[in-house]
Amino acid sequence: MHSGRIDDLVEKFFRRACTDDEMEELAVWVKQNPDDAIAEVLENAWLTFTDEQPLPEGASERILQTVFSHKIRPLVTEDEERRPGRWFWPKIAAAAAVLLSVGLYWWWSGKANTTTPVAASRAEIKDTDLPPGGNKAVLTLGDGSTIVLDSAGNGSLASQGNTNITKSANGELIYIAGNKPAEAIVYNTVSTPKGGQYHIVLPDGSKVWLNAASSLRFPTAFTGTERRVDITGEVYFEIAHNPKMPFVVKTLETEITVLGTHFNVMAYPDEKAIKTTLLEGSVKVSKAGKSVMLTPGQQARISELSPAIRVLDDININKEVAWKTGFFEFEDDNLESIMRQVSRWYDVEVTYEGSMGKDHFTGRLPRNTNVSKVLKILSLSGIKYRIEGKSIIITP
Repeated sequence: MHSGRIDDLVEKFFRRACTDDEMEELAVWVKQNPDDAIAEVLENAWLTFTDEQPLPEGASERILQTVFSHKIRPLVTEDEERRPGRWFWPKIAAAAAVLLSVGLYWWWSGKANTTTPVAASRAEIKDTDLPPGGNKAVLTLGDGSTIVLDSAGNGSLASQGNTNITKSANGELIYIAGNKPAEAIVYNTVSTPKGGQYHIVLPDGSKVWLNAASSLRFPTAFTGTERRVDITGEVYFEIAHNPKMPFVVKTLETEITVLGTHFNVMAYPDEKAIKTTLLEGSVKVSKAGKSVMLTPGQQARISELSPAIRVLDDININKEVAWKTGFFEFEDDNLESIMRQVSRWYDVEVTYEGSMGKDHFTGRLPRNTNVSKVLKILSLSGIKYRIEGKSIIITP
């Protein structure tokens, strides 16, 4: 491809003016060319954009620093020595990763003008594609009756004791506690299917976001000395401060105790560890008589294979809560880990034919896109796939 053509494509790319065909053309060129050729094109692009500054605030500086200092963390598997390069598409130069992982995110986020995934109707999707998930959940009341929240109308849905349950115009499920003390403890459960997510405001004012294939069991009025809930899957919390009544989150393996804070809990049964990530405040994570205190930016990991609670510092917070803001974010993730997220969000079964190797991927993609967009990006690394109904088959 002529260098002038590439310069034009890169310029259009950073102006978010590329068509889908031009994006694919540029991606193919990056994959087929050596590091020095890619770096030269990016340098030319930088010089072109320096005066005009068309990128989002701060973006041009980050691109410059990353491309020319090459401060890109190399990816390593357990049995490999440290070496640079294996980013979003394996074996692509570091400069190309900046162009196609950082830049591609800006391109897509410019096209996706909302962080709330909106599911397309099945009739609008090709047979070889699948729409993204959306706001879907089932509310199970204390008497065992259920309400499908995504099809329920706005306004009052039910009463549980002295608590009124409403659905707001923007789809939130809100519990409004009455002035009288609760006569009896009544428990409700909100469950999201694969391909679903939901936002709940609890009777104490705490806010909760459920990711796909998750559940939250909670009392319709908090009484006594603590506020206790049970979860499965992945849930993000913003807890209303109440020092007289600590908030306790229970999973199958852990308890998390807080007074008022923001944190994320990932406890899917098909993942290797339960992760509690703290964004604000402090939490105590406990298991089998052992506990640790977390400070913001830390993560506690608990594995079924070990009774120890491992604490990690300097966690990539954006990655851990990307699902809540409407994105997939990958960092050194293997294919199986990525496809577990895809399976939950697109409500699809994933199977593998043959060995998938040890490639790792880094990048950021919006969740409000059809599954073919995600798979097409992965396919640039040589991964092959096919969609058959509600199944995705990955081949080497």
